[in-house]
Amino acid sequence: MRRAEQVFAQGLSVLTGALLVAIVLVISWQVVARYVPGLSSPHWTEELSLTLLVWLGLIATALGIRNHDTLRVSLLVERLPVPAQVTLHRLVWLIVAAFGLYLLRYGWELSRSTMAQFFPTLRLPVGWMYLALPAGGALIAAYAARNVLGAFTPAPPGPQARRVALVCALACALLLLAALLNPAALLGPAGLLVGTFFVLLAAGTPVGVAVGMATLVSVARFGMPELIVAQRMANGVTSTPLLAIPFFILVGQIMSEGGIARRLVDLARVLVGPWKGGLAMVNVLDSMLMGGVSGSAVADVSATGGVIIPMMVKKGYDRDFATAITVASSVQGVIIPPSHNMVIYSLAAGGVSIGTMFLAGYLPGILTGVALMISAYLLSVRRNYPTEPRPPLRESLRIVGGAVPSLLVGLIVVGGIVFGWFTATESAAIGVLAALLVSTVFYRELTWASLWRSVQASVATVGMVMFIIATASAFSWMMALLRVPADLSALILGVSDNPLVVLLLLNLLMLLLGMFMDMGPLIVILTPVLLPIVTAEPIGMSAVQFGIVMMLNLGLGLTTPPVGTALFVGCGVGQTTMEKVSRAMLYFWPPMLVALLLVTYFPWFVEFIPNLVQGR
Repeated sequence: MRRAEQVFAQGLSVLTGALLVAIVLVISWQVVARYVPGLSSPHWTEELSLTLLVWLGLIATALGIRNHDTLRVSLLVERLPVPAQVTLHRLVWLIVAAFGLYLLRYGWELSRSTMAQFFPTLRLPVGWMYLALPAGGALIAAYAARNVLGAFTPAPPGPQARRVALVCALACALLLLAALLNPAALLGPAGLLVGTFFVLLAAGTPVGVAVGMATLVSVARFGMPELIVAQRMANGVTSTPLLAIPFFILVGQIMSEGGIARRLVDLARVLVGPWKGGLAMVNVLDSMLMGGVSGSAVADVSATGGVIIPMMVKKGYDRDFATAITVASSVQGVIIPPSHNMVIYSLAAGGVSIGTMFLAGYLPGILTGVALMISAYLLSVRRNYPTEPRPPLRESLRIVGGAVPSLLVGLIVVGGIVFGWFTATESAAIGVLAALLVSTVFYRELTWASLWRSVQASVATVGMVMFIIATASAFSWMMALLRVPADLSALILGVSDNPLVVLLLLNLLMLLLGMFMDMGPLIVILTPVLLPIVTAEPIGMSAVQFGIVMMLNLGLGLTTPPVGTALFVGCGVGQTTMEKVSRAMLYFWPPMLVALLLVTYFPWFVEFIPNLVQGR
């Protein structure tokens, strides 16, 4: 039985990888057919790709649940006594199984009701796309039930486990008292929606399920049709620009496996190595270059950290310093384009130009890198870290020439969007092909095995991102229906109507939330709430500037305890502890905060390059 289940799971893994490859090929064919004479551009490619993407997201989500590879907040749970951990573990997976059964039940109803609707060009029933909801829901429920019944190894409770349990009990008692004294506030529509979400999140429920279940509880509580959550989830992931996200993720993975990281480190060593603390400067500049290729902080840390952290330690740098500068500089990966998080923001903001967002990210990303370089240089002088001799001229020229193909990948992706050659989705697909070309033809380091690892790693990330986007779409709709954005706006503006103070409060709010939640779901949840506040008077900030401010805030959250994913990956790659790296990060958070404040209060840093390139 176990063997059969493993074979079935391996089959699903192969299927998801094949779906991702198929999407790349279909969109690539769309571009080729448009620009090659004699070929007619097909009109069915986006419809087919969206259908494949919905299936990919649901099946990959189920596999993530099977492998316990989910995005969740487990900090509080791991500090509880062992019996409480075991109880919560089973309860959480029962909740996940219940949500899977919901998708099975109402996803099937949605699919059946749309079988009479047809795609305009494919002429296939739309219900075939939505059939992914009940199929994925069945897998989610089955694997969640498997986790309930399977073995569970609780984390060793900390020395303050009883104190944490007491604090949790006290917090629950205070919430109950508040509900009794003012039931309209906590048990009203908005209080129930937000409160259920945070309770589920604190219990260790996967973020996507916590968001979806909170929405479902609110819908059921106020007598709305339960089918509406499935409908909103389906609408949330059937947007054409979302197709760019798996491509950007795959580009970063291919670059990580294809020898790009080492060549960018060598290029940075040629450019800034001779400065005091040269390898620290190399680290920052390499992240700046890698950010223009991968668009991911985690990909940057995992790809370049494995190369440069051991190199820095060998040269005499403290391990915690080497790891901290790697983690801090990775924030540039979500600001300097291409960045799939900017695509998510563009959709959440109602169609902000992705090309303009990409152009707007360059200067703030460079500003962040320069701030980190200054801090690294001052620390290197104080600690007498060594310089890194520049290679001889001939070798330096060879290194620069060898890095050019890597840099061209990022330029192709961004340039294709900015100059209107491709859509964001097409440009990202071409980026995948360019990355494959560079890694196989120029560098000859990408093997079939490493390519498949790239595809599988991308599938896991795509599953998490797409499921969160789907559930967060329903959550955001519910918040808008309950006027949460308007109420929050009134609350913030009630504190002060001074734009400087309001922007500071919003920054603090995003920084705080970024410490506990990952970037993707926060973008989808916060954008419809906060964007109306900052674009209205008295602030009047543009949607593009606010997008960059949000990227910086939430990017900082990736580097902070307790749940910063870039920090986690950095500690693993650097083979050190979070406590040591967090202490070292105290030297790098202040310069990044300075960069954040400059971008917040001075629109020039965001608007200069878009205005220059677009002739405004």
